[in-house]
Amino acid sequence: MTRPVRILAIAPIFALVATSAYAMPMGGTFTVRYDQQNPQPIAPNQVVIDERGTGVNRSPGQPFDNAQVSIVETVRLTAGQGPVKGTIVFTTPDGTSASPYTGKVTTDAQGRMTATGTFKVSKATGAFAGLKGKGTFSTSFTSQTDQVTDWRGEFRPPATVASNR
Repeated sequence: MTRPVRILAIAPIFALVATSAYAMPMGGTFTVRYDQQNPQPIAPNQVVIDERGTGVNRSPGQPFDNAQVSIVETVRLTAGQGPVKGTIVFTTPDGTSASPYTGKVTTDAQGRMTATGTFKVSKATGAFAGLKGKGTFSTSFTSQTDQVTDWRGEFRPPATVASNR
């Protein structure tokens, strides 16, 4: 009869360790309006664009729902195609999360631009201090200055968040 008691006694400890040790899926959609774009032609049909933008993330029921989004990035395009590299920051009243990202921008025959890539959390503050995670994104440009991005990833919450779950 003591065996069930032992299992029940360690169950809460296992639940706490499992919650903080395993990744949980998160994702959302954010919009960004670029308020600064600096295109620099470097050769025929080639341009480097340094740009900054801000927007809002939507992730209902998740920690980054309604987070303010800021992006700083550099895009290098040859005939409308090329790499993008930057950093995205999510800011909430509880803290921030910064993630460098890399990806590829493509432009189709109708001039529609999209981008896909990966990100990895590099720094988090406040309630998110210690957050680890990585994922993917897919962006559609709705104009030269506006975009919509869907993102998904696996995240390990900091111990303080995991222990409150």
